[in-house]
Amino acid sequence: MSNAHNRICQLLDIQYPLIQAGMIWCSGWELAAAVSNAGGLGIIGSGSMYPEILEEQVIKCKQATSKPFAVNLPMLYPDIDKHIQTIIKHKVPIVFTSAGNPKTWTKHLQDHGIKVVHVVSSVKFALKAQEAGVDAIVAEGFEAGGHNGRDETTTFCLIPMVKAAIQIPLIAAGGIGPDEECSLR
Repeated sequence: MSNAHNRICQLLDIQYPLIQAGMIWCSGWELAAAVSNAGGLGIIGSGSMYPEILEEQVIKCKQATSKPFAVNLPMLYPDIDKHIQTIIKHKVPIVFTSAGNPKTWTKHLQDHGIKVVHVVSSVKFALKAQEAGVDAIVAEGFEAGGHNGRDETTTFCLIPMVKAAIQIPLIAAGGIGPDEECSLR
């Protein structure tokens, strides 16, 4: 299948179906812009940023790339309303939400032309995210670095279960790559 027919590439307006994780402390504007400029989707990890820092990061990212990028927004962030204001003000095209109820902000963000992707760790939460109206779902196994919840399972078990339950695009995350034993052979 060519990337022109890949649902994720079409949805996110990217060349390759490669999405950088929104890692707290690690995913600033430099990494996000580099990934986006290379044809994937770069993500600024806002969970550790004060509102003024996120605004600075978004401005610098927009200056460094003309391609789409995203902000990862943990729903439990204490000043989430300020992060939402920054995202809307600077027309960030995509938001990856996590760690909370996607229903709270999805419609508001979409009303401003922002695509919303929600990170889940189970079929139950994938169905809730789909019901909340998100544009796509990231199913993340426990091998990932995020905080996924109590019902964690491995990525390669989780992905087919979520895929069978939802109708919207699905992105796989966590534990995808060769293990050390395989790479030594």
